[in-house]
Amino acid sequence: MTLNITTSTPTAVPPGLILFGRDERHRPHASRFAAGDKAEAERAAGLMGMHVLEISNDTHHSLAAGLPHGRLFESGKAFVPFVKAEVFDRLVAAAGLPDITVPISASGKGASAPPASGGGASGAAGAGGPGGRFKAPTDWPEIERGCLVLACAGPQEGWFEAIIMYTKADDAFELQWRDWPDDPLITRHRSELGLLPPGAVQGAKQGA
Repeated sequence: MTLNITTSTPTAVPPGLILFGRDERHRPHASRFAAGDKAEAERAAGLMGMHVLEISNDTHHSLAAGLPHGRLFESGKAFVPFVKAEVFDRLVAAAGLPDITVPISASGKGASAPPASGGGASGAAGAGGPGGRFKAPTDWPEIERGCLVLACAGPQEGWFEAIIMYTKADDAFELQWRDWPDDPLITRHRSELGLLPPGAVQGAKQGA
């Protein structure tokens, strides 16, 4: 008896897309959206002054895999968290665009950091600044002024490198984002900070 086996070719899934751009403080934002949200996501990009990159090859898929999922709002805009500068640079290169500052609407940004509770950043941390020398604590009790740690930027925003600028009462600290030194200082409790993995402290050197 002869068996007729029919094989079906999987239906190609339409590619998704990536929205990316800079805000008025030149901070890079990016997130990915499903193919089914293409029309709404493109509309949001137009309203927010962002770029659209359709996921069409392995490089795009690799970039998209490392990005957070975006979220669409009833207003027509979208939630597009900010990302690391090196990730944004790869998106710009993949899209074949010059890295031009494109301000996005504040309502399209993620949760902003709380304002500084006092003092400025100038001359605050003698142990480091962008491109300077930072201490890399190996345990939470070692966290002090001049240390490079991780801090959460806000709900669904992710964790980014920050420098301890000031110590405060009740075991709290004021920090400056390492990659966005012009942003206001943020306040975090010691328990809200993360340590960089051993051997993975990029751009930081052990303080003298």
